[in-house]
Amino acid sequence: MERRRELSTDTQHTVNLSAYAWAVERLRPLSGARVLDAACGAGFGSYAVAGEAERVVGVDLSAPAVLEAAGLYQRSNLSFAAMDCSRLGFRDAQFDAVLSFETIEHVSDDDRYVEEISRVLRPGGKLVLSTPRAPSPGVLPDNPYHLREYAWDELEELLARHFRSVVRFGRRLGPRLACIEENLDRVRAVAPAKLRQIVPRQTRHMLGSMISRARGGVGLGEVNVDDVEYVEGLEESSTLLAICQGN
Repeated sequence: MERRRELSTDTQHTVNLSAYAWAVERLRPLSGARVLDAACGAGFGSYAVAGEAERVVGVDLSAPAVLEAAGLYQRSNLSFAAMDCSRLGFRDAQFDAVLSFETIEHVSDDDRYVEEISRVLRPGGKLVLSTPRAPSPGVLPDNPYHLREYAWDELEELLARHFRSVVRFGRRLGPRLACIEENLDRVRAVAPAKLRQIVPRQTRHMLGSMISRARGGVGLGEVNVDDVEYVEGLEESSTLLAICQGN
């Protein structure tokens, strides 16, 4: 399973959490809104969105993940359920927004998946979606957990079958986070992969922070979601993002 426990010093976790912060910013105002987090995983994103929305439901195919999320992240307006996102157990038009981050590449029937999201959205509701970008159309992904990856035109064609409006976005690291990753890449280049597997993540992050500061950067614990930038129409992005409306 392509998941690991989140750490505040993990730059990938910062990037993942930034997607939720960006979605909240694009969807405001969320007071009175019902939001579905499709494939919520560990639940940290659902929890963040529940700080502003009236109601958030996080669903995931993995029952253990849902159980863990429900234990870790609790708000009165937040709930979790084990559910197949291609067969959502909700009536039509139940949500004002659906979030789908790094999920569609795992789904066997991607058209059915988007159709189900469209079905549970209220008129005028929005889907905010992200997925890794394929290096070129039709290329099989290197990631063994991904059934497919999309070029922009492929993803847009799929989404346009179910939504009237599809707006493209791209994501890039801000200067501070880009500097940290550059410094960490230098370490990764000389540290054997087996050694990185043996050394605990917290220890690796501490060492990475020390190296980054020594090179004039900031520590891993100092970066946050504001260090990730989302730009409409950005083509040179390794991640495809879309805001869809008009089901």
